Amino acid sequence: MSDVNWDELAKNKSFQAVIDPLDVIGIKNSLIDQIQWNAISKSLKGNGSILDFGCGMGRFAQRLVDRSLKYYGVDSSSGMINSAKQLIASDDVEFIYSSGLPLPFEYGHFNICISVMVLQYLMEQRGKEGGDIFSELARVIAPGGQLLIIEQASASGRSSGTVNVCATEADYIEALSEAFIVERVERIRCCKMTRLSLIYLRYGKMLPFKRLAIQFLAKQEAQQALNADEKVLQAMDYYDICIKAVKK
Repeated sequence: MSDVNWDELAKNKSFQAVIDPLDVIGIKNSLIDQIQWNAISKSLKGNGSILDFGCGMGRFAQRLVDRSLKYYGVDSSSGMINSAKQLIASDDVEFIYSSGLPLPFEYGHFNICISVMVLQYLMEQRGKEGGDIFSELARVIAPGGQLLIIEQASASGRSSGTVNVCATEADYIEALSEAFIVERVERIRCCKMTRLSLIYLRYGKMLPFKRLAIQFLAKQEAQQALNADEKVLQAMDYYDICIKAVKK
């Protein structure tokens, strides 16, 4: 894993801390956040308790509580957890610092688990001393429970730069296969955005109706990723995928 100081990034108390730290204005990060939320929200089913593994500052917390879910966010960065507690206060939200495995939850505690841009940093640790995070997530998810992950994948062998070893779609499927049934793998964003989005990133701060623009562009970005063929994927450094899986 690249040397990312998450405690230091947490001081931003914005999307900069958990998406692109170079996006000072925040327009790009707001668009990526919308793309990711669209992918998560359309796949969520059921109610009960949800684990946000690698929750950062809890940017999905309130939106998940609004879906009648009891939210638990866990992160290995104490700075992120402290910022999350300062930003979000709700009886249906709990943030927990956990420095490693095992996670501080009982077997089958959660109906749903999400993890966004976290497991990509842990793929290269699989099989090494310290335990397998995929097995640990399976332990805390109830049988028949849902796992939704959004991660960086690559068909070219390259990555965004923060990830040392970029995994393929097949790598994620293989990692999940022992404890989960993978129902769907969906490409949701290419690393190179559409021309319309690039124009918006340049001039968007001067435009009204930013929320409507971001919602529209998020759908365009997802469609571009869905339409990308193997040749296009191999030409780019990386792309983002959403995997929906069910605990066996």
